[in-house]
Amino acid sequence: MRYVGVDLGQFVADPQSSGIQRVLQQLAHHWPDDQAQADFVVPYREHYLLLSPEQADALVSLAFSATSGDQLRVAVAKRMEALSSEAPVMDDGRLLALYGAWLLPEVSYLPSVLDRFERFSRIMPTTMIAYDVLPMSEPANYRLTPGVAAKASEYFRLLARADSLVCISASTRADVWSRLRRDQSRPISVAHPGGDHIEIAPRRDRRDGPTRFLRVGTLEARKMPVQIADALRVARADGVDAELVFVGRPSASESEINEAVEEACSAGVGITWIQDANDEDVAQLVRDADVFLSLGVEGYGIPVLEAIRARTPVVFAGVQPAAELMVGSGAVAAEGLTEVDLIRTIQRFGDVPARAELAGQVDPEAVPTWREFAQGVVQGVLSA
Repeated sequence: MRYVGVDLGQFVADPQSSGIQRVLQQLAHHWPDDQAQADFVVPYREHYLLLSPEQADALVSLAFSATSGDQLRVAVAKRMEALSSEAPVMDDGRLLALYGAWLLPEVSYLPSVLDRFERFSRIMPTTMIAYDVLPMSEPANYRLTPGVAAKASEYFRLLARADSLVCISASTRADVWSRLRRDQSRPISVAHPGGDHIEIAPRRDRRDGPTRFLRVGTLEARKMPVQIADALRVARADGVDAELVFVGRPSASESEINEAVEEACSAGVGITWIQDANDEDVAQLVRDADVFLSLGVEGYGIPVLEAIRARTPVVFAGVQPAAELMVGSGAVAAEGLTEVDLIRTIQRFGDVPARAELAGQVDPEAVPTWREFAQGVVQGVLSA
């Protein structure tokens, strides 16, 4: 049985609560130890802690309970200190001799993470999980600060040459082939992230009042927050009884987006932005919504699956791998992404009979599972 080291260096250096960290959490939670033994490796001072999948699950799960970045960093540091007296501690040289395979499960531009991957690749088979869109596909999503571009380039070079890749969607795999020019004869597979970390919500009667549209995710340009807000304003002015809730962190690349959404919230046109929601808050907001919007470009779209588990229907347009998987089981394609299309989407699904019809199509049992995803990742590691 192959012994796998899973690198959590990026998470402990910069803990977040995005979709990638959900992948880490569930990969640890569902790691199939009957197929491969694994340690989740965490840099700690001058050495490394070797965490069991259960310990790694608990560590990464902190990301979904803390309500601010500062709180999360403090919580992670405290947990690391506690783990230092429980988990095995090893130096770099012993790691190289210990494992038969190395997995980098996160996007990382950290020199330490990338250098470690490069060194280990000379000794053992290496695997990476390939996420999201690439800078060649969505350059607006990659406004790198000075000094970061070189390491970002190194990360994408490693994606092109790692012994094995596990992509989160077929569109990600196609991007890797076409944009990064990865040799198509080298091992590369697709494993769909799951949504069953959310319990299926009980059936419920929809509330009275305005149709509540919900958009979850960081306010990135490719997710079209400003255009969605503008469409809501126009539709309301035309008499549509609807409101819009954004849940997610500010854009890190375009402050203009944050300013535009803040202005829309203060204008009294039925738009709200919640930036500090924890896991329980998000789950409740999704259950309370009438329509979950997923518009623009997603690498995958785990929140789409979370919405369907909560029996909230999804309306989507653009590159939306998870939503496309769920067509007929809770996801409905909108007309498109032009200004006119977005207004028509709000008008169409803001209608009470239309939202009731949408709700009747939701099948929470059809959502992909995390166990299947973890098994797919391990199969990718074993193919290297």
